Amino acid sequence: MERGRLIAERYELINRLGRGGMGEVWAARDRVLHREVALKLLHLDGTAHADLPRRFEREAVAAAQIVHPNVAGLYDRGIHDDVLFLVMEKVEGQTLTARIQAESPLPLTRALAIAGSVCAALEAAHRAQIIHYDIKPHNVVVTDDGQVKVIDFGIAGFVQATFAMARSSQLAPAGTPEFGAPEQFLTERGDRRSDLYALGGILFAMLAGQPPFTGHNGIVVVRRKLDE
Repeated sequence: MERGRLIAERYELINRLGRGGMGEVWAARDRVLHREVALKLLHLDGTAHADLPRRFEREAVAAAQIVHPNVAGLYDRGIHDDVLFLVMEKVEGQTLTARIQAESPLPLTRALAIAGSVCAALEAAHRAQIIHYDIKPHNVVVTDDGQVKVIDFGIAGFVQATFAMARSSQLAPAGTPEFGAPEQFLTERGDRRSDLYALGGILFAMLAGQPPFTGHNGIVVVRRKLDE
């Protein structure tokens, strides 16, 4: 994708914000409603992992169920020239990862306030029967005016089989070893408590400057969580 491209004859790509396992994320301009948005793109051709399109669809459905000031909103979804796209609220600010790197350790009152906002977001998600499964500092954005937003429901799970889509058990175990609950990387997928485990890791990182468990690779980290 290149700057200036028009997606669905509506969303103009402005600049790429990042690239990862779920495709690309762009800052874009909605020419119809004249507002800035974040556009998540997944190219269907050449997708390395067969379950990525299913994860992408799950993210759209998950995000659509949650309306809360501490969760980035979903505006639209669709497909354009073999590219799946999600149109999300564009959150201006820094990831909590960047805040921790710049300010570590965070003052206790600030750390507790951020954790409380993440709790509020998780409460809204769990009320909607959605489990995030990847709560970590990189998926928490602190806006310029201090508001906290939880983003990226790319591996979200559903507590009940309410939606006709891939079940959690049909997807490969996933998450971030430094913050994810150990059961997510074994035969289980976890539940609401898995998100709270990860939130505890975030609070630890804000106060200590690093996750509670570290290692030279993800397998070592998960093993330490199971053994220690």
